[in-house]
Amino acid sequence: MFVYMFLIGLLIGLAIYALTYLFVKAMDNKKRVLVVAIIGGLSLIGSLTVIGGFEGMPFGVLSLGILAISIVLALFGQCSLGKKLIYTIVILFIISYSALIYFNQVDYWIVKKTQYSGGDDFGSYTEQLQTDTTIQGYETFTISEGNKAVILSLGEEMAGNNIEVLDVEEYGNTTEIKIRTFYNNSVEANPVIAIGLNRVQSEIIITDTDGRIYEKATKDD
Repeated sequence: MFVYMFLIGLLIGLAIYALTYLFVKAMDNKKRVLVVAIIGGLSLIGSLTVIGGFEGMPFGVLSLGILAISIVLALFGQCSLGKKLIYTIVILFIISYSALIYFNQVDYWIVKKTQYSGGDDFGSYTEQLQTDTTIQGYETFTISEGNKAVILSLGEEMAGNNIEVLDVEEYGNTTEIKIRTFYNNSVEANPVIAIGLNRVQSEIIITDTDGRIYEKATKDD
């Protein structure tokens, strides 16, 4: 996601630079670059002070993209050929990256906890997690219509926390699930989330924003 936001920042920086020609045609390259840099700097400050925290990080990365393109334009934007090359390279790169993300996109959804109950393996396992709170990590199950479900449990040491899925990406034979955990007085003795996916690769990596990596489910001794 952060790479994508950086590329979008580059594109926004180019758009701002192009707009300076619409409003002030006689402005020289240095002043046009300065306009882009100021907007990028203000955006970065806003992402850090107004939004802040993890929520502000994507906008901060976007701002860095705007600042980066201002530096590139300052170095190579003096001639019209240099400007054309910059625009062409950035736009083609963003299109290529977007196509790559699209074809590697994994459809996912959060299974409602009202659907946990049942006599199948999926339902039995979710019930077991609340009686055996030492189980920590993930397990995979096949659910309706051949879809997959990844059930992640945090273990009793994380009781009171909730889990939020931020993104699911696929690289070759790896499915990467990015999550965020936060304390919110959850009543679950063993915090759990079930993630439905249209497909799962042979290797699964689940990472938390605090740097924790969750592996296949285990019991604490």
